[in-house]
Amino acid sequence: MKRMLITIIGASVVFLFTFCGVANLFSAKYYRLLEKERKFYLGLQGIDSIAAVQYISLESPTERAQFYDSYWENRKEGEQAEFEERCEFAFRHYGKFAPLSDDRIQVYVKYGPPTRREEIIPQKNIAIRTDEKVNPVEIWTYNKEGLIFDFIRLARAFELINISRFGDEVLIPHFNEAPVESVIDVVLPGLLDLSVAAGRFRQKKNLTRLELYITVSMQDTVDASFMRTIHVYNAIDSIVQTDQHMLQPVDGANGAFFDEVNFWLNPEDYRLEIEIIDGKNNLVGKEILWSSLIDYQDDAKEISDLVPALLIDKSHTHEKFDKPVGRVIPLTRPVVPMFHLFYFYAEVYNLAMVDGLHKVKTTYEITNREKMRREVVDVMIKDHVDAGDVAYLGAIYHPMDLSPGHYIITLKALDLISGQERTAISEFELVK
Repeated sequence: MKRMLITIIGASVVFLFTFCGVANLFSAKYYRLLEKERKFYLGLQGIDSIAAVQYISLESPTERAQFYDSYWENRKEGEQAEFEERCEFAFRHYGKFAPLSDDRIQVYVKYGPPTRREEIIPQKNIAIRTDEKVNPVEIWTYNKEGLIFDFIRLARAFELINISRFGDEVLIPHFNEAPVESVIDVVLPGLLDLSVAAGRFRQKKNLTRLELYITVSMQDTVDASFMRTIHVYNAIDSIVQTDQHMLQPVDGANGAFFDEVNFWLNPEDYRLEIEIIDGKNNLVGKEILWSSLIDYQDDAKEISDLVPALLIDKSHTHEKFDKPVGRVIPLTRPVVPMFHLFYFYAEVYNLAMVDGLHKVKTTYEITNREKMRREVVDVMIKDHVDAGDVAYLGAIYHPMDLSPGHYIITLKALDLISGQERTAISEFELVK
């Protein structure tokens, strides 16, 4: 065991010195280039990393010029000029201090100017005095490509820590529903990986919309047959609603499939029993969920639940995911990898209006749940102005360099006309 440990440590040291040696080698070669050549090298890193290595490895300016001219032969008219224009801009704006380390250069050269560029200094640890360093960040959004890039400044350069996708090209594996034609029987079934959560929303006075969110994780859906049965029981254990459908998996052969079922219920206490049967693989998943809707009696509750979501955008997957803000794909397990952005959805009711418009200031406070004292580690603030007395709020959250752990997010929605504030709370976990 000791010899194996020494071998592992030795291999790690060799890798570290090899990596540093390669980095230093390219750094030395980079600073021997002419300024114009440095721009071209950094730009090539963004569009063709292999060509960039070939370019910087050539010994003389003549060889590099010949390689560069050959690279652009037979390409579309204007491509080279656009490349060089982007190289010039990126080098001038992002290459002043650490051009070899600043990932913004490569992104800019490849995609051009972003649709929206946000420069943010996170308002972290504002509730207590702390010596923790706050790193500035930049968020670049490209609407046409459906891409979001998160950069964080480390030392003197901005490092790319996450790329996220949205839009029509993002397919969400989900279920389509069909009437039940026959009951699926299973013998000695295995366990289907199933998770459920719920969101509570006002539909109209004394009628609440209970949204049931379901995620099923599967290895193989080819020729699979699924049956979903949901029974809704009231406080005296009587069935008040039943939903039963056959399910067809769509837009994926395996992985996590998302589902949503809505029930319109009186403001009472309920128990939901959910069962999904995978007939092909002889698997059954069962969950029980309790939900109290009493707070919605007579419009007493003026804010919905704050629902964590995998994605909120303007594209379409299925009617079941549609909201006024676009498609909302809820997370049944709000567990997110470090650096990965995610979303929240909520509705605020009975807002005051002027000329048919409401005005709401939203503040999202992120608190570390595992600390013994209250510690606000991040804050998002935004104003909303829209028609009607209901605000439909879709928020995107970038955790950036937030440490792994359990967090509470508190939404404070301040009605800027009436001065009244509503509050909703949710939780999430960041994992390595």
